[in-house]
Amino acid sequence: MKNLVKFTTVVAFMLATVAGMAREPKLNLLSTGKAKSVVLTMDASINGVQVKLMDSDLNVIYSEKMTEGQFSKKLNLKDLVDGVYFLSADDYMTAYSYTIVLENDNLKIVESDEEIKPFFRKTDNMIFMNYLNLDRADMSIKIYDTESRTVFTQEVADELIVEKAFNFTDAFPGTYTVTVKSAGKTYTEEFVVN
Repeated sequence: MKNLVKFTTVVAFMLATVAGMAREPKLNLLSTGKAKSVVLTMDASINGVQVKLMDSDLNVIYSEKMTEGQFSKKLNLKDLVDGVYFLSADDYMTAYSYTIVLENDNLKIVESDEEIKPFFRKTDNMIFMNYLNLDRADMSIKIYDTESRTVFTQEVADELIVEKAFNFTDAFPGTYTVTVKSAGKTYTEEFVVN
């Protein structure tokens, strides 16, 4: 019976992941070389996509939240001095990041990264977390209350699919923060209990 429940849970998670991926943004980034501009084309999810351009000191030069549907944005970098810049496009499931180098009137995309984030779903008294841990990195899950006190902690090792459900039915009113640390990255989600 336990194996049947476990198998059903895994299949349900995989179907939810596939359905989520069908709505996941598709990113196409083109550099136009000597024109010192990039064209960002995406299909944004219903939650939108946060686009940021930052300099080498991580100062935000440009930021905009793109809404649902397909959009195309041309970022003209001609007035920027030569150096390293970072472009990020972040939605609720994936964070895309690009390292752009401007040098001698040329633009080059030297590095790109795609990071899968934990997925959080909230109901009245519950928060569900799913995380596809592709590299099976060790994880630390903690929940903090309004006064930054730890109310839950768990270490997870060598798991591909991490699924957790947190019940706040008997919790005191306030704002709780779920923190997930994995492979040197930290993800947070807030949950308000009334």
